[in-house]
Amino acid sequence: MTQPPPHGWHQQQPPPPPQGWQQQQHQGWQQPGWGPPQPPKKSKAPLVVGILVGVLVLAGVITGLVLYLNVNKDSGTSKRADELPSVCGNVSEAALAKARTTNPNGRSSNETKLTDGTRTICTWNQTKGVDGKGHRTTDIYVSSEQGQSGEAFDRNVAQHMKNTQGTPQQKPLEGLGDQATAVLVESDSAFTEISIIVRKGDTIVEVEHFGWDAGIFTNTKPDVAELEAAAKGMAEEMVAKI
Repeated sequence: MTQPPPHGWHQQQPPPPPQGWQQQQHQGWQQPGWGPPQPPKKSKAPLVVGILVGVLVLAGVITGLVLYLNVNKDSGTSKRADELPSVCGNVSEAALAKARTTNPNGRSSNETKLTDGTRTICTWNQTKGVDGKGHRTTDIYVSSEQGQSGEAFDRNVAQHMKNTQGTPQQKPLEGLGDQATAVLVESDSAFTEISIIVRKGDTIVEVEHFGWDAGIFTNTKPDVAELEAAAKGMAEEMVAKI
């Protein structure tokens, strides 16, 4: 006798799938690993190049700014109260301001007794915040040589004409002392110097005025006419009171 199957177990065919369901992939679904092609990865080279260019440009701007500020900053030092030899007082503050050298330099100034006279050196530099940018220095030499002033004048002019910092140019000056000559030295750099050599009686006065101007990113040559006018003005004042 055949026994019925255990309760809950039936040997019957599973029901057919519901109508409308097919054993195929639904639209829009794909088998694993068969997805749509991925877009190619973009190269980072243009970005890296752009960053490098930006860094270089920024470095150039910073370097240029540093150079500009360094060249165009006020020159000189704080105002000093140095006492110079008494004859240096022949030059007025107005003349020193025109020369842009209002700061007395006591260390470089002195008076020396000679066998037949004296020799005095007066030096002025720039006052920071007063005398502007660039560079200016004034040195004035006053010497007395009794009976030898003519030879001393020629000797001093010849010495200035041997200046090796540039090509010296000489021109006589009228109406200043008994003899007067200007010597201009322009170098290959921005440095420019003008010297006024004057003889009055037994006294020789030499005014050496030199410097350069501040340019955009580097130093430039100063205006020769401006240098000459400043140096001549100081020479006139010094000689007038001798």
